[in-house]
Amino acid sequence: MIDLHRSARAASKTRYVVALLLASAVLIAGCSSPAGGNRANSNAASSTAAKTPEGKGVFKPLYVPAKNPEYAELEATMKKGRVLEEICDNLNKTVILPVDITISLDECGVVNAFYDPAKQQVHLCYELMEHFAKAFEPDAKNEDELASAIDGATTFVFYHELGHALVHVLDLPITGKEEDAVDQMSTLILADGSQEGEQSVLTAARWFLLEDQQKDTDIQQLAFWDEHSLGSQRFYNMVCWLYGHDEKTYAGLVANGVLPQERAVRCADEYKQLEKSWSRLLEPHLKK
Repeated sequence: MIDLHRSARAASKTRYVVALLLASAVLIAGCSSPAGGNRANSNAASSTAAKTPEGKGVFKPLYVPAKNPEYAELEATMKKGRVLEEICDNLNKTVILPVDITISLDECGVVNAFYDPAKQQVHLCYELMEHFAKAFEPDAKNEDELASAIDGATTFVFYHELGHALVHVLDLPITGKEEDAVDQMSTLILADGSQEGEQSVLTAARWFLLEDQQKDTDIQQLAFWDEHSLGSQRFYNMVCWLYGHDEKTYAGLVANGVLPQERAVRCADEYKQLEKSWSRLLEPHLKK
């Protein structure tokens, strides 16, 4: 079993408070999203990073100074709560790295989150969390529910981008689309039996579906060329894997028609295959 999610659990309370503050700030200020992409992209390189002696690398936190006053306030709150430090400390107890990986909170100028292979840095952008706030606000019953949705989607995206980082610096062999593979890794990490982790998967899946529903439905305009699967495909993949992880708990996904029976019958085997594959890839790089 992949046990990287303890890093998220360790910082959960602080991140929840920050997500709540962000949701309030965005809704009160009425900020508009910057122009740019509105999904989690990556710039993962195919080349392997130059390696230092095995195990000498560490995860390093970085708070990039924000210019936007709302973001700057959140940056100060994050620093005070040592959010990134807790995440990095717990990952450092789990993963053996050949090189350093920086995890940063940034004001990026676009709605995004990405891994930069040149700098070996995972960027989480305030603009993406603001985007989540606007996407989930119409259906949220209260600020607590909105904060939980922001937190869950952000957590999934973080592990997705961490997946790109690990594929790069550990030189992991991936067949098929890397974007799908790191969706798998993020789901596997979060499907840990905790309500918080598994809700993150469902929240992120809902976001992908919402994104697709807001786009042009003309089949000629769909981005079949993109390295990411279509949002609706990512939605069905993620709910299938979660159902396959625990058919009893998530039986309602099939009973309510969210997950078609035609796909559901294969989900348990899909999940077992993903778990076996990723466990085998990561096991040599995990601390005992």
